[in-house]
Amino acid sequence: MFYWIFFALAIGASLAMFFTKIYKSENPLVEKIAKITVVVWMCLYFLNLFLPDGLVLRSYENVSYYVTGENTWLVMLRWCNDVAFLVLPVAVFFKKEAFIKISGYFLILVCLVNVAVYFKQIEFFTSELGAGIAQIRFFSADFKAFLYDKVFRSIWFGLLMFVELMLIVFVVLRNIEVFKKPVTVKGALINLGIFALVFFSIMPIYAPQYIFKGYSLTTENNFDNFKMGTPFHIIWIIFVIAEGVGLTLLFRKKSYEDKYIVVLMLALSLVMQYHEMFTCVGEITTHRMPFQLCNMAGFFILLMLLTKSEKVYHFTLVINAVGAIIAMAICDTTPFGIAYVMNIHYVFEHTNVILTPILCATLGLFPRLKTKHVIDFLVGFAIYFAFILLIGGTFTGLKEMGGENADYWNCNYLFMFNKDETAAIVGFVAPLFDIKITLFNFFTLSLIQLVVFVAFSVICTGAFFAIKALTNIGKKKEPVIKNEQLSE
Repeated sequence: MFYWIFFALAIGASLAMFFTKIYKSENPLVEKIAKITVVVWMCLYFLNLFLPDGLVLRSYENVSYYVTGENTWLVMLRWCNDVAFLVLPVAVFFKKEAFIKISGYFLILVCLVNVAVYFKQIEFFTSELGAGIAQIRFFSADFKAFLYDKVFRSIWFGLLMFVELMLIVFVVLRNIEVFKKPVTVKGALINLGIFALVFFSIMPIYAPQYIFKGYSLTTENNFDNFKMGTPFHIIWIIFVIAEGVGLTLLFRKKSYEDKYIVVLMLALSLVMQYHEMFTCVGEITTHRMPFQLCNMAGFFILLMLLTKSEKVYHFTLVINAVGAIIAMAICDTTPFGIAYVMNIHYVFEHTNVILTPILCATLGLFPRLKTKHVIDFLVGFAIYFAFILLIGGTFTGLKEMGGENADYWNCNYLFMFNKDETAAIVGFVAPLFDIKITLFNFFTLSLIQLVVFVAFSVICTGAFFAIKALTNIGKKKEPVIKNEQLSE
C-alpha cells in the first residue's frame, strides 16, 4: 500500500510539473514556493533526528549489530541521503551547477533506493531499541507508543521522501540545460571534488561504528583510545589546522557566493551532526540538552550566516571558537575507541565550531575586526552567561530537592554546576564550588560561577586582540566585501 500511494503521488506530481512547465516560469512566486518548500523539508529532516531509530544507537547489548556488518549498507544509504540536506538548499537558492548535477545524477537514485527499502527502514523506526524523545520519562505511554507506531512513521518517512523527490525533480527540470552541456575532464574532476567535500562533511556520527565494526571498550593501552595526549587527539588537532588552511587556500580567490556556500555547508553539517546525538543517547536529560556553549554554537553560526550580522560574527569568532579550542585541548571525551559515536560527535562538533567562524575571517566574508568590536562579544557572552546561570541554577535546584526524578535534572553547563564532574577535569577548582550562597532555599550561587565568567571573558578578550593583530598583518585596505554587500 505504501508503494502504491507514494509512487502514484510522485508520478502524478512529476507529470503535473512537467506538462504545466511551472518549473520554467519566471514568476517570482514559483521561486519563493520552491525556497519555502526546501526550508520546510530541512526542518522536517532535522526534526526526524529526535524520533526513535533502532539503527542509530551509541551502544547495543548485542554487539552483532556492529561486528557482523549486516546493517552497514543501510548506514551508508542513510549517509548518502543526508547529502541532500546540504545539496538541495544550495541547488534551489543558488542554482550552482555542481549541486544541480549531484541532485540529478546522485540524489534522485539515492532517494528512490531509500523508498525501495521502506520495510527495512520502518523495521528500525518502529524498533523498541530506538530512543530519541520517546525515552523522556515525563511523556505519556500513549505518546511514546505513537512515536513507534508503524502508520505514523510510514507517513512521516513517506512525506520526507516525497518532498525530497519533488525538490530533486524540480531542480532537474528547471536546470535541464545543465545536463545537456558536454562533459569535460576538468569539469568532471571539479564536480567530483565538490561531491567528495560535501559527502565527507555530512558523515553521520554513528557511521564509523558500523564501518569499523565496533570500537574498543577498554580504556587502557589501546591505540585507538581518544583522550588528551593520545595519538588520535594529536591527529585531530593537526587535521583541524590542515583543513582550515586547505579550505582557505582553495577558496580564497573564489567569489563571495562560493565562499559563503562553503561556510554555510559547514554550519548545516554542524547542526545536523550535533543533533544526531539525540537519536542515539537514550533518554534526553538536562545533562544532554543543548545549552552548553559549543552546543548552541551551531544556531549562533547559522544566525550569523543567514542574517549576515557582524555582531553575531564577532561573538562566534571569539566566544564560540575560543570555547571550542579549549574543548579540543582538554579533550573531555569518553576514553573508548575513536569510532565510538560520542567521540565522533565530539570531534565533528568542535571541529566545525572552530573552523566555520575562522573561515569567515580568513576568506574575508566579514570586515576586519576593530577595537570597538570588543563590546559585541563581551555583551553577547554576558547575555548567554545570564541565561545559563538561570537555567542551570534552576535545574540544579530541582536536582537538590531530591525525589525520584532528581537524577534527570543533573547538568554542568559551562562546568560550573557539578563539582565532581568539573573536578575530574580541572581538580584545582573544586574548592570554589564550596564558597556559595543559597537564595530562597533553592537557587545556589557559588564562587566558581564568578571565576568562570571573569576568566573566560579575559581569555576571549586576549584572543580577540590576537585575532585582530593576525588578520591585519600586511593588510592596508578593507576586504573586498563591504558592509553594503553584507546587507544584500
